[in-house]
Amino acid sequence: MACSGSDDGPGEDGSGGSSAGTGGAATSGATTGSGTGGAGAASGSAGVTTGSTTASSTATGGPATTGTGGSEGPATSSGTGEDPATSSASGGTPTACTEADKEVCSDDIGVHCGLTYEYWKDRGEGCLVNKADGFSVEWSNINNLLGRKGVRPGGKDHVVTYEADYRPNGNSYLGVYGWTTSPLIEYYIIDSWGNWRPPGGEGLVGTVESDGGTYDIYKTQRVNQPSIEGTATFYQFWSVRKEKRTSGTITVANHFNAWERQGLTLGTFYEVSLVVEGYQSSGSADVKVSIQ
Repeated sequence: MACSGSDDGPGEDGSGGSSAGTGGAATSGATTGSGTGGAGAASGSAGVTTGSTTASSTATGGPATTGTGGSEGPATSSGTGEDPATSSASGGTPTACTEADKEVCSDDIGVHCGLTYEYWKDRGEGCLVNKADGFSVEWSNINNLLGRKGVRPGGKDHVVTYEADYRPNGNSYLGVYGWTTSPLIEYYIIDSWGNWRPPGGEGLVGTVESDGGTYDIYKTQRVNQPSIEGTATFYQFWSVRKEKRTSGTITVANHFNAWERQGLTLGTFYEVSLVVEGYQSSGSADVKVSIQ
């Protein structure tokens, strides 16, 4: 995850990163809250509201949230030694998939049905099952766990459509997730959560209207925490929906553009993924997802 707690949130930092790569800080080769994805063909967001922002404060910090993920040297499948495991072709969900379901119960990165998946947990019990139309994840008594599926490196113009049977018991997030480099940024577009709404009320900089809802925009900072570049200090950018939902469309450009208007500048994309994250909790989710 990329979060830490507030007074009413989780009480301590988690750490992320999966061990499917060459190693990482408490996070081995993949990420906990760090990348998965594949090169994504932009579908654009024509005809969808572009969103607008209204400044509410100039706070630029905020608590870390529940944990942060990252890897130092994610697993690669391109043979170049430079890029993380990537999805096939130009990215995005294929029109049809005949691959068998794939269950992973230990840290792993891979490609399934044209999308890059990543699974990571630090301790506790849990498994991710990759399916033709998305994935499912369940967890029990974990400290921090992330299961996600998306495109790498992805880009600004992806549109994520999803439907989830989401049943957290404790702290958890559901939404779009990813990282950028230069600058190193961890970002979240949160549509639903468990018993604590991230990132805890600090760092509010504005709002954005998108896909039928209003999202609060936050900027928070993580200091000396695991990331896709190893232990680092970096900012997190957040859009958190005011009212929960567990299905719909997320037009990511609306959020990225709104962040830019607030001076929150992203870098080079590492991933755009649909994530389910759990922190010091138990729960389950069955997610259908399409990324265009």
